[in-house]
Amino acid sequence: MGAQSDKKPTPNVAAVRSAIDNAEPMPELFRDDPEPGQPRNGMLPGKWEPDALGLPPDCPVIPLGFDGDVLWLLDPQGQLCAYTDPFGQGKTALLFKGRLDYLKWAWPKRKKVGENDDGSPIFKIDGWKNEDVRDAMIQACAPLGPWHAQERVRGRGTWRGPGGDLVIHCGHKVVLPRLPAKQQNQPPGMLDELVYPARPAIPRPDPGPIDERQNPAKFLRPLLERWNWARGRVDAHLLMGWIGAAYLGAALDQRPVIYMVGDKGVGKSEMQKLLKKLFGSWLIHSDDTTAAGIYQQLGQDCLPVAIDEFEGKADSRKAKAVLELARAAYSGGKLDRGGDRHQGVQFMLRSAFLFSSINTPPLEPQDLSRLALLRLQKLPPGARYEPPSDGALEMIGRQILRRVIDQWERFPATLKAYRDHLQAHGMDARGCDTFGTLLACADLIEHDGFKEESLMAPDDGDMRPWGELLAIASMIEFEDAAENWRGCLDYMLGVPVEAWRNGTRKTVGQMLEAVWEKEDGSHHSDIVALRRELSAAGLGFVRKGGRDGDWLAVPNQDPALRRLFDGTKWQGEPGASMWAGALRQAPRGDVYEVDQTRINGRKAKCTLIKLSALYGPGGMMTDDEPPDPRPASSMGPPSLPDP
Repeated sequence: MGAQSDKKPTPNVAAVRSAIDNAEPMPELFRDDPEPGQPRNGMLPGKWEPDALGLPPDCPVIPLGFDGDVLWLLDPQGQLCAYTDPFGQGKTALLFKGRLDYLKWAWPKRKKVGENDDGSPIFKIDGWKNEDVRDAMIQACAPLGPWHAQERVRGRGTWRGPGGDLVIHCGHKVVLPRLPAKQQNQPPGMLDELVYPARPAIPRPDPGPIDERQNPAKFLRPLLERWNWARGRVDAHLLMGWIGAAYLGAALDQRPVIYMVGDKGVGKSEMQKLLKKLFGSWLIHSDDTTAAGIYQQLGQDCLPVAIDEFEGKADSRKAKAVLELARAAYSGGKLDRGGDRHQGVQFMLRSAFLFSSINTPPLEPQDLSRLALLRLQKLPPGARYEPPSDGALEMIGRQILRRVIDQWERFPATLKAYRDHLQAHGMDARGCDTFGTLLACADLIEHDGFKEESLMAPDDGDMRPWGELLAIASMIEFEDAAENWRGCLDYMLGVPVEAWRNGTRKTVGQMLEAVWEKEDGSHHSDIVALRRELSAAGLGFVRKGGRDGDWLAVPNQDPALRRLFDGTKWQGEPGASMWAGALRQAPRGDVYEVDQTRINGRKAKCTLIKLSALYGPGGMMTDDEPPDPRPASSMGPPSLPDP
């Protein structure tokens, strides 16, 4: 034999090795099933001792329980089956996945074909007694009690097992990293009282372990940095963190959303193609989808979802429904939808979402706090994408999965270090969850063990804290992330009032600011005119002493004011507004008080908004420098995990 080559394997060789590692032999389902009429393990057809559930030995169907008139069972291949009335021959054959010889042995149906010389009948086995199979399955499921698939089934993807260990369901195998290497790949089925049903196969993690020289981050980072991100290496790093989070899926408490936005020709679709090849069948990818299409594809899986050309349009209802899915999946939610037979179907959402488009649809503050908004710019002249081979990308994807598995034990401490670090630089709790998870997952891919210098990142050659690189003041993710009460207040002050359309002042805010800015505190005639104008919008004005006691009166209920909020989430219904509750989420005393006043000839309960909080020194509507958002207690250094 010649000397062994030191050359690295080509992408084609890597792809072949990956295919061999994922290959599985065909299951020998019928190996022990005897010919009709023959004994099985010394027991004649129908002459067997029942087990504790009344089933024959080695029954290939495993009972789970019942839900109403539905029997839930696992078939011989580990797939979840609902066995329902009518319990026909065809349904039973499908349940046993064609193991007809076993059915004929366990519940034989005999047919007389003749007589012996002594006159005794001669029988041959001609099928199985389907009613006996039905009765056996009912008897077996009954003592197991009610069983709900929504609570007990875990589809493909990564889950958290007992004690926080990972369980990776790859469809044809369930990988248990906590076990010795030779025992890690288990068949689908029951595990720790949960069901991991057989599903179409997705790639298993690289067999590993992967040392520093083979670290996939060395390949992935420069690959992602080929795109022209608005925040350069920062955005590329956040996307790498999302890739790690997408693989970890249901094992995480939060699954951040990535939204890539940019004009045509900046490489959004090319990035989507790269991710599709990297994840392979781990990724649910769509160019145009609906919320129903997504959760029906997901079922009980927790695989990542990538949606391209998710454009913001005039009618944004379709996009909002999909964003609601991503929002629910962020922290793990349940989605209830109607099903057949008048029974509801519940979907468990545990997937990481990624979107890309030229324009974003309307993003609510609760959406912005759950995502990283990555802006793509045009490549410099002459620059071009050079995508690696499909085989190389598939190999990198499996290596990334192996990295996050091998480093999982340190994830809680790593996440805490990044969360504390970001909090110390002024980020709120939801932002710390979102960006802390992205940074921690990128850390799992890139490093062996947590290092304090990981809290620093290169920025044009200089090492700067991540807290500064992700400073709230410079983050587009937080530009429109106003609190609910502030959004309601801003809308009320800024929306044009229909009754004033022939006047020179168009909004409530313009009217209030004009009166406030008069140095003498406004004449009586100005106040009378202001009250008259505000009443047309269903609002009032209260003066208690000098102008520091001026208040905008917002009634809890008013038809004219309801028209002002028409079409918004604060509109509510006649007799049941929502703006009052929203405004009272503001700091009481500093921004609002509760009182009664007369508006349009009637006395109404109102939320009083303090004008000095709006237009006084340091007011919300002034150009004064806002106070430092960080609480005094957060100014110290972040707490780090123990070495």
